[in-house]
Amino acid sequence: MVKIFKSPKRQNNTEQKIQVDILRFDMNGDGVARHGQKSVFVAGALPGETVEAKVVCEQSKFIRAKAIKVSNANAQRITPDCKHFYQCGGCDFQHMDGELELSVKKQKIDEVFKRNAGAENLPWQPPVVSEPWHYRRKARIGVQYNRLNEPSIGFRQKNSKHITPIKSCPTLVRPLADVFPPLQKLIEQLAGRQVIGHVEAFYTAYVTLVFRYLGKLSEKNRQSLRQFGLEHDYRILVVDDQQTIDLSANGNSQLSYQIDDCQLYFSPRDFIQVNAELNKAMVEQAIAWLSLDMNDSVLDLFCGLGNFSLPIAKRVNSLVGVEGVQEMVDRATANAKANGVNNCQFYQADLNAENLVWPWQENLAFNKVLLDPARAGAIGAIKPIAELGVDKVLYISCDAATMARDSQLLLASGYKLEKIALLDMFAQTRHVETMALFHKTNPR
Repeated sequence: MVKIFKSPKRQNNTEQKIQVDILRFDMNGDGVARHGQKSVFVAGALPGETVEAKVVCEQSKFIRAKAIKVSNANAQRITPDCKHFYQCGGCDFQHMDGELELSVKKQKIDEVFKRNAGAENLPWQPPVVSEPWHYRRKARIGVQYNRLNEPSIGFRQKNSKHITPIKSCPTLVRPLADVFPPLQKLIEQLAGRQVIGHVEAFYTAYVTLVFRYLGKLSEKNRQSLRQFGLEHDYRILVVDDQQTIDLSANGNSQLSYQIDDCQLYFSPRDFIQVNAELNKAMVEQAIAWLSLDMNDSVLDLFCGLGNFSLPIAKRVNSLVGVEGVQEMVDRATANAKANGVNNCQFYQADLNAENLVWPWQENLAFNKVLLDPARAGAIGAIKPIAELGVDKVLYISCDAATMARDSQLLLASGYKLEKIALLDMFAQTRHVETMALFHKTNPR
């Protein structure tokens, strides 16, 4: 038997420091420099700066480092608003102003479209932005215990599995931003060893905390959690090894949010957009770009619980939504019924499966398609979409690389990229959302 070993990354164990001049950004917003014959990627560095950097990892052709001292600071460098920025892994770009952050994200999209789709000079529209602080309505708060069973709560450190203890987070909506100190005190007082795995925090019309409880919930801790909710006016859910337990005062922690006068209900396990303000603007722009009217039949792929489906269905003749997870299909169906939207149907299907039969197109002639896939993209759905020959395809993506890959197939199938816009769903981070509108050059 032949064993092939892959050399591990050479981690830096010597606290090596180097001084480099930053030439430009890479696609992830790290500064790029040269050191000898190697490229250097420096987190926290901006073009034009001279930085002293600590080497984090060195390989044969490149070095990864992080800036620890800056000379000749770029004019767009700013002081981070959050004292945890340099340790916490939640944010990436607090050291640059908002204009530069948007420029970095736009540059990434330009580069991946050129590389993966052969497309240049993209038809850019103004970016869709929201307030850069206090925008997140959902967060997963990590919990770690030391050998003395003392908990720390917060978010993972940069490039680490360890938790950065957090007192307050300025990216969370204000009702969630300062939840950490009382939550820390509660977890310290719970009986037993290492009983909380993590906490999911939501804010819609109220604060909901979902505790992942390790083991079976004891009566003593049940009472402590219930009392905590009463004292702080939080709704409390506990997920233990057997069940989900609602400890809210009224016994009803049904989660929901409003979009376009529709109330969408969801469970803690469901995906929702974390930025409510940006989500509202995104849906409004989707409706405007699709130029909807009552003659349209729309196909909404990767529809989730109906975030786009219901607002669109109110403006068209008919809509079909397709989603890979049956629970989300059931949720979308229930949401449509709850909101009196009667001209839509929802189906379950793995949209990236090979040779997938689309039964939902048997009796409907769609003329517009919207798709909002996960990071893996929609490679399996693009060919059937092209075969439909619809007039317009609106693609929303959380991964620029897979979107560009899929766009190349649309462009090769007779579609033209009409508009593209950056959606700054996650300000202060390197994550990029994009909306692109394609139209058929020779419609049916």
